[in-house]
Amino acid sequence: MKSDSNVPRILQMDGVSSSNFDESNQEVTHIPEIIENYGRNSSWSHTVVNSPSNSATLICQLPGEGNRMHHHPEWDEWWYIIEGEWEWMIEGEAKKIKKGDVVFIERNRKHKIKAVGDSVAIRLAVSRYDVDHVYENKDF
Repeated sequence: MKSDSNVPRILQMDGVSSSNFDESNQEVTHIPEIIENYGRNSSWSHTVVNSPSNSATLICQLPGEGNRMHHHPEWDEWWYIIEGEWEWMIEGEAKKIKKGDVVFIERNRKHKIKAVGDSVAIRLAVSRYDVDHVYENKDF
């Protein structure tokens, strides 16, 4: 197993083509404006909160894009689905997730996320910026 806590590298390895980490921690952030600025034609991420206690990153992906199977040994993670449809693989069980859902994954539970459907999918990932992502060697 290999672990990684470098969020820019993790997102890049998961196919997110453009990421912004430099405009976090604004007193007020208007998410629809961020989405409008980036558009819906490519994958991107935008970190809106990055503090010692937690982080929140908007992640937009096209159908078929997602992340690799992994788990977090010391941190729970959750997401709010802003747009589109996703397939979550949690401990080998596939779950269809859609706009308006909140998904909570306790630490140590293996999970993988993939955008499905015929349009872009956007989620707000809430965790901590430096949390370890642990991958099987084949998925690293």
